[in-house]
Amino acid sequence: MDWIAGCVDFGGTVGLLAFNGLFTLIKDYNLDYPDFYTRLYAYLDRDILHVKHRARFFRLLELFLSSTHLPAQLLASFVKRLSHLSLSAPPSAILIIIPFVFNILKRHPASMVLIHQEWTANYEDPFDPDERSPLLTNAIASSLWELASHQHHYLEGVSSMAKIFTTPFTQQPFAMEDFLDHTYTTLFESESKRITKIKKDPALMFEFKKDDLFPTTASATATEAQTLMPTDVVAELWRFG
Repeated sequence: MDWIAGCVDFGGTVGLLAFNGLFTLIKDYNLDYPDFYTRLYAYLDRDILHVKHRARFFRLLELFLSSTHLPAQLLASFVKRLSHLSLSAPPSAILIIIPFVFNILKRHPASMVLIHQEWTANYEDPFDPDERSPLLTNAIASSLWELASHQHHYLEGVSSMAKIFTTPFTQQPFAMEDFLDHTYTTLFESESKRITKIKKDPALMFEFKKDDLFPTTASATATEAQTLMPTDVVAELWRFG
């Protein structure tokens, strides 16, 4: 027992394999290890989204969080932590986090409050990212604004996936194996194949609507409006003298 706990503390691939063995002892042999999810929560840092064993970690994490008897506060902490980490994650990792969070919310309806929280311009997130215990982070009172921000991500695949939280939860849970092995190479290849299917050429220029961009007062005449409006907007912007 002490050896497995030491392997968990060691981290890396060794720690992940030790987690799997520890979970088996808890589930099948009634081992009492109350700090299991606290130790697991400590693994959620920025590095876990960049390491080569990222896919293995999310496979195990999905298994560990699959029980319907887990408290909502604990699940909310894991979901919120992943959402927070997604702000600095590569696109391939975000495409893992979004369906992963969706599946947890689908499986645990008590955590749905995270996507129904309202926030204003002066919103202060009550989540405590420095708290080590997943039961004390106050994540259940927070919201998933981080995932909502990905609706404006530069990669269309990410922005489209992030919009899944704005639709009714009638879709079946995602098969995580479809997302775990994404890399920059696979994302580039998928985007290249999608672009070749576009039949209509994208627009390379657009026309300025002068009245909308530079509205004039109601008393200004047409001649005055023409004087106020530069004929070449771009050229005027670059004129420094």
